[in-house]
Amino acid sequence: MYVEKTFTPQQLFEMVWERPVLIIAKEIGVSDVGLSKACRKAGITLPTRGHWAKPVSKRPRRPKPPATTTPVTFHVLNVEKSARLRPENVIKDPKILIVPTELSDPHPLVKIWLGAARKAKELNNALIFDRTKVLNSHISRSEVDRCALLYDSLIKASESSGYIWGIGSNGSFVQVDGEELLITIQERIKRFDIPPPAPKAIKPGQRWEPDFAAMRAARFGWEPTGVFSLVVDARSEVLIQKTWTDSKTGRLESKLGQILTGFVRIALSVKAQRSSDEASRRRRAEEERVRKEGIDQQRRLDKWRQNLMKNLERWERAQRLQAFIHATIQGSPPDEATQMALAMWVSWATQQVELLDPLKVDILKVIDLSVDLPSSDYGYWGSSKKVEDWWP
Repeated sequence: MYVEKTFTPQQLFEMVWERPVLIIAKEIGVSDVGLSKACRKAGITLPTRGHWAKPVSKRPRRPKPPATTTPVTFHVLNVEKSARLRPENVIKDPKILIVPTELSDPHPLVKIWLGAARKAKELNNALIFDRTKVLNSHISRSEVDRCALLYDSLIKASESSGYIWGIGSNGSFVQVDGEELLITIQERIKRFDIPPPAPKAIKPGQRWEPDFAAMRAARFGWEPTGVFSLVVDARSEVLIQKTWTDSKTGRLESKLGQILTGFVRIALSVKAQRSSDEASRRRRAEEERVRKEGIDQQRRLDKWRQNLMKNLERWERAQRLQAFIHATIQGSPPDEATQMALAMWVSWATQQVELLDPLKVDILKVIDLSVDLPSSDYGYWGSSKKVEDWWP
């Protein structure tokens, strides 16, 4: 249902400075607000208000093109496919479908449901069904015939339009354009309060005893109303009708044509929502990748600076020791015994300096920029204390 249209920032820059943003947005298939936001995010300066109303000679000069090369992608509706799947093109006659007054030659799914309804137990005046085996419903026993007629008429009419009905692990569904829409017919069963029984009269001198029968008495009752609703359970865009109910404008029997048309709209909306979800998922994944890449780059920089500071400290100590050795040589007496002892000490001290000086130990390790980073620790709140160094 949706396609991607990608442009380089330089292409968008040329487009928006050749013609108004409103025209460019219409050609791409997005709103002018969405196009403007994408341009600003890419660093593209847009013409000011009233730019195109001015004569060419009085228009301001073009600014510099954006420096970034990151492509800009728009997710737009595939107009050609959308037109093929419009309800009026899929359903040849979305008018009122006639529901018979009696059930004859019921659909196999309706037959199975009727058999289950005869054996079903009741809970709060509603029949209990196994939704993984029969059509989804929540009705009273008195409305079994009406529910069967509705399902039978709806299934037969929709299958003639190419839809496919079935029972899955989540319940009964109709497949429209490859999308499985869960369908339920339910009756509004009204709850009412049951007044508590009057307390038993206590005779004078009689000991009071709790009335356990009154405590166990039902507090609520359930009354069928005969008001039906057909509910489609699907993750779709907002503001799309997915429920049809008996109302002053008509009962469900008079709305089956609208419901069939609604199935197509819901299927299109499900595809659009999935495309939007996938685009959001890719956007979040890309944002998370950029975030982690930034964290890794900062951690790598911190490691480099820490190593630089450590090597600097070792080198400075080696230089101080070297200066101390030289000062010791200058300050030693010239007698033979002292000079012999000094030579031995200088040899030993020089070896120690060379072990400390990173430029003498392993200079390749000093200039090595490879860093092993752990694959975890990508939290949004850093708990480790920042190492103090010379850089802000």
